[in-house]
Amino acid sequence: MSEAVLLLRRVRERSSEGATGARRKRSRRRRFYPEHRVYRARSSFLDLSEEQVLRRYRLDKAAIAGLCSELGSDLESLTGRSHALPVAVKVTSALTFLASGSFQTATRDTTGISQSAMSNCLAQFLEALQRRAARYITFPVPVPTAGHAESRFPGVLGLLGSMHVALRAPSENELAYRNARNYHSMNMQVVCDSHGTIINVVAKYPGSCPNAAVLENSALARLLDGARLDGLWLLGDRSYPLKTWLMTPILFPCSPGEEKYNAMHQEALSVLKQTCTLLKMRFRCLDKSSGSLQYTPQKVCQIFLACCILHNIALSRRMPLDLAEGEELVEGSDADPELPVQTPFVQISSEARAVRARIVQRFRESLT
Repeated sequence: MSEAVLLLRRVRERSSEGATGARRKRSRRRRFYPEHRVYRARSSFLDLSEEQVLRRYRLDKAAIAGLCSELGSDLESLTGRSHALPVAVKVTSALTFLASGSFQTATRDTTGISQSAMSNCLAQFLEALQRRAARYITFPVPVPTAGHAESRFPGVLGLLGSMHVALRAPSENELAYRNARNYHSMNMQVVCDSHGTIINVVAKYPGSCPNAAVLENSALARLLDGARLDGLWLLGDRSYPLKTWLMTPILFPCSPGEEKYNAMHQEALSVLKQTCTLLKMRFRCLDKSSGSLQYTPQKVCQIFLACCILHNIALSRRMPLDLAEGEELVEGSDADPELPVQTPFVQISSEARAVRARIVQRFRESLT
């Protein structure tokens, strides 16, 4: 009988210890808030010099103020809290991340912003810019012209190419995002004009998708297939098929005219390569050397589109690219992973061949 009583006491003691431990855990979960919370002062881009603003945000003060005014309706806080983040803080925080590619840098430079608040600022900023993409990235109406004076290749409507943006391995369909260089990326289609202004972007296909497939499934291809272009075309590299509105290099040039055609084609297309390099230099988050973007494919596409919009804004205002100390990017160090060579068995329309032959004839006549 005594053993039964002793056993009952032990059970009661253990149950009481468990209840005490649970109370201690609950008490540890409670967060203490002081009666008068202290908020650190937030820095403003207006307190910086113009050089510091360009180096940190890649835009000047006037452009940042314009963004704050334009995006204010989307970024203003709906709550009545006295310490809600101002629109200017949200804009500059997002710009700092895009320029540096680092949340830690953006958090340090923007005083008083936690990393979670920084993430919310970026999401709101990207969505607001995406809604206004058509204002900054517009494809020109095809109008017959003799071509740009800057290009010695006649009838250039735009320069077509791709740019791979590295991202972390997605949890679903991981293999589709692994490109030819064996890292995960998104294949972004870019078209720019002879001045480097981006006029068309397709940002939604994984890194394993060929450039030709991205083009064939784009609204741009449907537009140009249905348009009657008289002496106008895009220029693209060998990863694209020859079309009446898309001139590609000649795989095996066998005459002086064809060699001149390839040389002028390469010279004109170099503007696109310079644009992609400048885009990575201006916004380090796009450069693979700074690390892969730790976001979903949809978010990475939003980031790329925002960088293209900001690039056009900077270009329209003729803003110099002022890199921070220690920042550099060697051109060509992060080449696009896909450049397949055309084979002689690719089905090309006779009409497209005829268009290219007429251009080659012009170059042949210029040599005589």
